[in-house]
Formats: sequence, C-alpha cells, structure tokens
Amino acid sequence: MKRTMLALLPLAWSSPRVPNADTPAPPPRWLLVYSGGRAAQRPEYSVTQFLRTITHVDTLGRPQYRVFTGVILLELSAPSGRMLAAWLDGVPANGQDWSAYLDSLFRAGGVLNRLDSAVALARETLGAPPAPFGIAIMIPYPKPSSGRLEFAGRVYRLRNMSGRAAAVQAYARDVERRFGIAQFANLRLDGLYWFREDAPPGDAELIRRTAVAVHAAGLRLLWIPYYLAENWDHWRELGFDAAWLQPNYFFDPAIPVSRIDSAAAYAERSGMGLEVEFDGRVSSNPVFADRLDPYLGALGRYPGLRARGVAVYEGGGGLVHLAWSRVARDRALYDTLDEALR
Repeated sequence: MKRTMLALLPLAWSSPRVPNADTPAPPPRWLLVYSGGRAAQRPEYSVTQFLRTITHVDTLGRPQYRVFTGVILLELSAPSGRMLAAWLDGVPANGQDWSAYLDSLFRAGGVLNRLDSAVALARETLGAPPAPFGIAIMIPYPKPSSGRLEFAGRVYRLRNMSGRAAAVQAYARDVERRFGIAQFANLRLDGLYWFREDAPPGDAELIRRTAVAVHAAGLRLLWIPYYLAENWDHWRELGFDAAWLQPNYFFDPAIPVSRIDSAAAYAERSGMGLEVEFDGRVSSNPVFADRLDPYLGALGRYPGLRARGVAVYEGGGGLVHLAWSRVARDRALYDTLDEALR
C-alpha cells in the first residue's frame, strides 16, 4: 500500500551524553521533512520548530537531549502543481520544477538554513555532537512518459535509459554543487534519497546507475519502500546503502496490529531498518489515537532494528504539533516517542 497522503543510517548525533573518542556512534534516527511544495497545511519548519523536533524539549521548550541524527528532505508536488512523486496522478514535474525544488531548499533563509541554525542552538545547549547533522535530499522521479526534461541547461530524453540516468546524475551533481556553495556550519550532506517507493524491473538499471553516480560523489543512496513493495528485499543488489521498510499500519484502521510484527520481522531478516509512521490524526481522531503505540513497542522487541536506525514519517507536522501541544495526552505521546528513539 503506497503512502499517498501528507500528514513521517548511519550518522552520530543522538546521544544525550557528551561523547568521547571511545563512545560508539549512536543509532541513526532520520526525520522525514516535506518542504518546498504548495501544501498550505504543513508547518513552516522554523528554527524553533526544528529545535523542538530534532531534540526533546521540556514543557518550557528547553532542549533536554538529542533525538534525531539527520533529516530526509522530500516533497510530493512542485509549486506549479506538477507531480514530483512517481505514484501520484497528474502532470509529472519538469526540469524547472526540479530546479525550483532545490532553490527552495538552498535559498537564503530556506529550510536548510533554518535547520542549520536549529542544530547550532542544540549544540550550544547540549554540547557539541561528535559529527555534523546529516541531511539527505530526494531525487525526483524521471517519468518516461514525460518524453523530455530540460534541467540545468541540458535536455534529457526520458524514453530511454541513458537519458533518464543522465538526468538523475545531473540532478545529483547539482545537489552536491549547491551544498558545497552553501557551506553550512552544522550540516553534512550524507546522501540522496530514492523517492519512488517500489522498484519495478524497468527501474532496476536506473537505480543501479544512480547508485554508481551517488557513490562516486562520496554519498549514500537511501530508500524507504512501502510494505512488500516490488523488489523491496533486493535493496542491496539495487545499490542502496541503507533502507527502511514501511509497515503502512497507521493509515488504515482495517489493517490489524499484526502488520507491525510482520514488517519488523521482514525488515530484520532483510537487514533493513523500520519506519515509524503517524500523522496529525494521532491527536485529532480517536480512531487513530492508539495506532502509533505498536510501532514503539516493536522498537523495544526488535533491538536489531533500533541498531540499524529508524526513519520517522510524521505526516508533515504531526511531530511538530506534539512538541508544541499543551494537551496532556499529546505531551505524554511526545515523551514516549522520543524516549523510544533514544
């Protein structure tokens, strides 16, 4: 089941203790952040909002310990209304949309600048972490039906594999170039994120070529397939460096809680991590109020998943709401989630 709604490796940055040379790197924790599109119902991800999500804060908003080691930046649709995600109906994004998305990330005062400032504040409060905060940036899907794509001054033919691969490689080079120019003081470009959530045979060669290009830049290629998506368990052969499996349990009340253990067992068997999923309905809709709890229970029952890392999908604002809420139940859920990720 694909995740089609907006509502949520290894880097070191989550230990609440001051590290030393003998301290092992803590398990990676990634937060998925949707930013750069046209959705109006999402948070701005201000410096303060980032601070309250990447760290755990007390009721006065003071950071208590680090939670997340990195952020994966992604988006479903461009401001133009064209689709960046492979599975959504509508007109596919063009090269101008690809550029506009990167512009939104790297512009002065943009989401990456705000994240960099939040990490700096966290460092000042909690002590310097052993490594910069990681980021990974999504790769828009080069849909063959688009025919052609003009990006960064060149035209790519998307009806053949060479053209698709060249377009993705050009995008990866542009991400690397922009990040180098930005010179963020507290962020490290860890990798690129393959946004399509399955891997049909027709994309296998494209993914492998993408992996070669990403690795040549010294970066990693990350992936979060939906539950038992096509070729989900062949992630290593495809060239991915790390992958997390979506249980897709939270979003559909008809799915039994046994799905969580099934997904956890599959992920552990395949050397993957697990994605924790929720959105704003965990606070606003009684039907979904208890559907986050089984994910957190699984992290306790499957220590291997914790060690390989956790990705958190919070639906474009669910965690921000919990971090700011003065409702006792919301606050308790925020505390429980962050404690489970430590």
